[in-house]
Amino acid sequence: MADDDLDRGDRSTMGEVEQERVRDDGPSLGETVQRLSHAARESVDAELSLVRLRAALLGTATKWIAVLAVIAVITAFAMIVTLMIGALLALSQLWGLGWALLAVTGVALLAILLCGLGIRAQVARVKGIVR
Repeated sequence: MADDDLDRGDRSTMGEVEQERVRDDGPSLGETVQRLSHAARESVDAELSLVRLRAALLGTATKWIAVLAVIAVITAFAMIVTLMIGALLALSQLWGLGWALLAVTGVALLAILLCGLGIRAQVARVKGIVR
């Protein structure tokens, strides 16, 4: 019987030693939480860097879009003025300067009127959506 008690005591001691080894082999809960916290900070820093980079790229692209749009509007305006002067010169050869001036001005006013009607229709549409 003494041998049985001794064996049981050894077994319980061996079990405790093995359990402590298992506990000692892995990182502690505090270390695990600390590693997880560090990994979360790194992830947030990487995400913020990505957002900053995207914002910078969007800012640069927006700036170039605005610059190119201004150049396109100025060019279109210059083209319309040139077209009107050309039409005025061509029509003045056929109808005389007075009638040519009236015709070019009339066409320009008609274009302005049509644009105004289009703007009015879009404003009414927006008002209907907002209400």
